Amino acid sequence: MKINYEKSNTDVNISERVLNLYKIYGYESVAYKDYLKSRKIFESKITNSEIKQENQNLLARTKDEILTQSKDKITFFIMRALENDNIEIQRIGASFVQNAPEDQREKLGRIVVEKIINGLNSQDIQMQRIAINMIQFAPHDEKDQLREVVLQKIINVFNSDDVGKWIIMAKKIKEAPEKARDSLHEVVYNKIIEALSSDDIRIQRFAATAVQYAPKNKQAELASMVKVKFELAKQQGKFNETVESSLYIKSDGSKNSIFSHEVFSKTGSETTLLLGKQFKNNLIIRHVEEPCFSAWRKAYESYENWTAAGFDYVPIEPIYSFRYDIKNGLIN
Repeated sequence: MKINYEKSNTDVNISERVLNLYKIYGYESVAYKDYLKSRKIFESKITNSEIKQENQNLLARTKDEILTQSKDKITFFIMRALENDNIEIQRIGASFVQNAPEDQREKLGRIVVEKIINGLNSQDIQMQRIAINMIQFAPHDEKDQLREVVLQKIINVFNSDDVGKWIIMAKKIKEAPEKARDSLHEVVYNKIIEALSSDDIRIQRFAATAVQYAPKNKQAELASMVKVKFELAKQQGKFNETVESSLYIKSDGSKNSIFSHEVFSKTGSETTLLLGKQFKNNLIIRHVEEPCFSAWRKAYESYENWTAAGFDYVPIEPIYSFRYDIKNGLIN
């Protein structure tokens, strides 16, 4: 993909030693050099007040806003966060309910429960995931009932064929009723066994990431099976399939199309898959919120810290270029 940089000075001077830390096996070009050019353009535009305002860390600002309120005003700001359309902001509001005056907590607690139920009833598994995370802030006498709903959501996902979704829910087993957790871990074990028997190496590899959610006394057995599958794939000359992005697992039906959309499971933001010979496994487009991008960018640029930690490469998913989308406030 050719990026048409603006005529402003985008030349970058960086040592060969640093570039070597960013080299990717099998690729001649180094993405980091293009990334630095893109960063120059981005930073040259950041003086625009509209971009600066939109680019603020909204979640951190919400936290600070609530924390700085006096006791007689804090309830209003907690309520405002809970009524926000963004479930992440709702979660922040829920986390501060115990900071409100005691006579206001019951009312706020009822709203927290309402928001959790709304999130759990969403068809979006990322909304369900965040709602599950909010249960810790619900009134104590409501938690058992909410955990029963979580149990049903986990079971529903485990009964599906969506490997990505059941791995997300496997992480939430600890939020299910305690009496059901052992049986749920057992289900994870059986799902991994089933996935490792698949002819699709990508599904095998994706399932392998869930070994840690199987019963502890069976994790060594699964790890051994994963190692055997990996070695067998290499012997069969299928190494590329063992490292191919799991994002492509569900894209087989769109091989002849240029674009396909999948979910970025860590944040719920969208990912645009670029299919076709020149793009697949080379470039994808993430559409992420600024706080998530800032964390990714910081880790990607911190080659000195990675070197100090003993790495001879930067173990972070590379960023080829990025730009701010003023329409939706996301970084592409």
